Amino acid sequence: MSSGDLSGGMKCVKYLLFFFNLIFWLAGACLLGVGIWVLVDTGNINMMKIAELKTLSLYAGGYVLIGAGVITMIVGFLGCCGAIKENRCLLGSFFFCLLLLLCAEIGIGVYYAVKKDQFYDLVDKAMDSLAKTDYDSKDGAAKTLINYVQNNLECCGMNSTTNWNPQPSSCSCSTSVSHCVNGRWNRPCNAQVRAFLMRSSTIIAGVGIGIGVVMLIGMILSCCLIRGKGEFGSSQMV
Repeated sequence: MSSGDLSGGMKCVKYLLFFFNLIFWLAGACLLGVGIWVLVDTGNINMMKIAELKTLSLYAGGYVLIGAGVITMIVGFLGCCGAIKENRCLLGSFFFCLLLLLCAEIGIGVYYAVKKDQFYDLVDKAMDSLAKTDYDSKDGAAKTLINYVQNNLECCGMNSTTNWNPQPSSCSCSTSVSHCVNGRWNRPCNAQVRAFLMRSSTIIAGVGIGIGVVMLIGMILSCCLIRGKGEFGSSQMV
């Protein structure tokens, strides 16, 4: 057995780390693809325009996703190479990058916790802005978005059920629920949009925690492999 070989247990760790980083690299490719889609899809731009939010906000989100995807792919590549080649330098770089990503994720989580009320206030203002002009005076893209929101969230109007006169067909209902009165949704959409965003943020937080756990596992595996490689190399020198 050569001095570069690992024991059976460390070989298992080596291949676990390799497959972990392969999945990590694929996740980065997915983030990159989503970021590119956000930047090139005209529907996303129209939605930002409808909500009267700056298109720059959309571009910033797209670039963040692209940046996160590229960094994740690079980190995954470092981990794969470090695991297969059993290179302590690459593994150390991989560990350091994961540590930075984990700290960044924690920082984003803290930032969101502090700023979330301001974000919801911004959404409420956008809804109020939509309500300033009547439904019939809006363009086709705006009407499509409003109809989508009202049909899926079972509501009518942005901040009041009296926003639209006459009311569009998406305000009509035929189900036996408390908020369907006389064939019309009798609740505005602002509270429903806020509730939807809160549910979505909970899902995102759960995904973020899951990614953080995966990062910790990767860090632990890389440490084990670095330590195992070092100990085995030292034992061969004795």
